[in-house]
Amino acid sequence: LLAAAVLLGAEAGKKKSTKGGSKSCAHTGFYSKKIVPLCEAHFPDDASKHLWLVQFYHTGIQKVYDQREEYEKFARNSGDAKVGAVDCAQNVEFCAKQGIREAPTTRAISRGRVRDFAGEHTFEHFEAFAAESAKRFKEMEEALKCNEKGLFSDALKDATVPLCTKSFPPPLEPVPWVVGFYETGDHNKDKTIRKTLNRVAEKYGNLPPKKIEASSKKPLKMRVGAVDCTKQTDCESLGITTFPTIRFYRSGAEPTTFDSFVDKDELKQWADAQLKSIPEETPPPVELKADMSEDEQKAKQAEAQEAS
Repeated sequence: LLAAAVLLGAEAGKKKSTKGGSKSCAHTGFYSKKIVPLCEAHFPDDASKHLWLVQFYHTGIQKVYDQREEYEKFARNSGDAKVGAVDCAQNVEFCAKQGIREAPTTRAISRGRVRDFAGEHTFEHFEAFAAESAKRFKEMEEALKCNEKGLFSDALKDATVPLCTKSFPPPLEPVPWVVGFYETGDHNKDKTIRKTLNRVAEKYGNLPPKKIEASSKKPLKMRVGAVDCTKQTDCESLGITTFPTIRFYRSGAEPTTFDSFVDKDELKQWADAQLKSIPEETPPPVELKADMSEDEQKAKQAEAQEAS
């Protein structure tokens, strides 16, 4: 799941949008208009505010037809959740990039985070999965709320996320974090740490919260945060005794510490090395294969279109 989530975070940073309708993607008519046709040009990205349930399907695979009406039923009763689908017969390369290895594969997506559905493909299980995903994603967002903003209080300029020790570490999926711990008081040091962390944050695809999304936005490979230890006096409980200290956090591993002076080029090189050290867990992409004859597919698709 982590590997799939990291991959999703990287792909989501490319120029695509959930705005402008579904006209960017071919509509095969397999699903009704309650389900938004999605593709690489029109896919939930890390700026999307809604919870999306997205199904990757293939019109040549029997299991997709077996659960079709259950997914349609969920779409008709999805509440605040958006419901979409990607036709992997029409979007072979994109489905491979997303790590899709079987159809149907259903995912919950919100702000670049992802959860894979693993239950039975029934309305009740889709409904429970959507509710559980909404809850978990909300908890992850709450964990990032911090009133001790320190040097990073400008939502229009600061791409670095202010973090609090009470909810530390931040969620480490779908991407890892670089976190700087600092104390304020020295104007030159304060200026350096702010400028350096913001530059690194932008390099890895982060934008200030209130900055309009730019067309040149880079893929989100890593989050960057900062903890102001001036008022948060329990930084020592995290093993922080000198300032500034910069650490790399990823899921399933102990944090590693940047052992050099604060310089954006040195820090970028170190961060690149940390990313490269993450074990490659993503299996090679595959192209989904039909398990039905062409005549069977045509008959099934005609039935699906009539039902729509």
